[in-house]
Amino acid sequence: MIEDVKDWARARAGKVLVCSTGGLLALSLFSLAPALLADGSADADAKANQLIVQLQGKQEDAQAALETKHGRLLADLPGMDAERADRDRAAARSVLLSLTDSSAASRTVKETQTALDARYGFLGTSSRTLTEFIPEWMAATGAGQGAGTAYQLGDFDVDVASVKGLDYSYIGVARLDPVSADGKSTAKSEYVVFTFATGQDGTVTSYEAYRASGRTRDQLAAPRLPASASPTETASPGPSHSG
Repeated sequence: MIEDVKDWARARAGKVLVCSTGGLLALSLFSLAPALLADGSADADAKANQLIVQLQGKQEDAQAALETKHGRLLADLPGMDAERADRDRAAARSVLLSLTDSSAASRTVKETQTALDARYGFLGTSSRTLTEFIPEWMAATGAGQGAGTAYQLGDFDVDVASVKGLDYSYIGVARLDPVSADGKSTAKSEYVVFTFATGQDGTVTSYEAYRASGRTRDQLAAPRLPASASPTETASPGPSHSG
């Protein structure tokens, strides 16, 4: 929607300038016409030419002023920098991998919290990522009893949540699949919902992660029927899973 508004304004910039400057010229001619008509002297043509030159100068000045104002208006419109958004997504992916790698680490929860706090300036004791996500993630993936299950990133989806000046905020979800050398792992894929924000220079200013509950995980992992599937093609629901 933001880009549509910006494109709409840009596409109509020429019409706005032409109508505005044309109206200014017409108004000036209308106000000066009585003076020209009242003057029946031989130098009427010379005066008319002089007035036309003056009006053309005013028109050019007005058009330049409108172009400047229009440029400022477009610059103030809240647009989104697609290249920056791509860079922000890459930064968020790196942070997520660092957080979830803790499942295969031999560190304790406290040691992991300390290491992440030292590595990322936007994390701290007030960050729920450290105080809630890390302990829960390590416990759920077996890292609390030593090195737990290793995961690889299976899917990563991020959307822009808001653009406020030069500050961008995002929301996303990632699927992490268990890695097993022998292929006998019974661990399930895990889903992590995360939000983050970046500043003007593209650095991450905040990051919060939440592990999806078992019920949410099963719902996300369940195959979805195509939109054209009829009710008779829908399998009967199985027993519900606990969150």
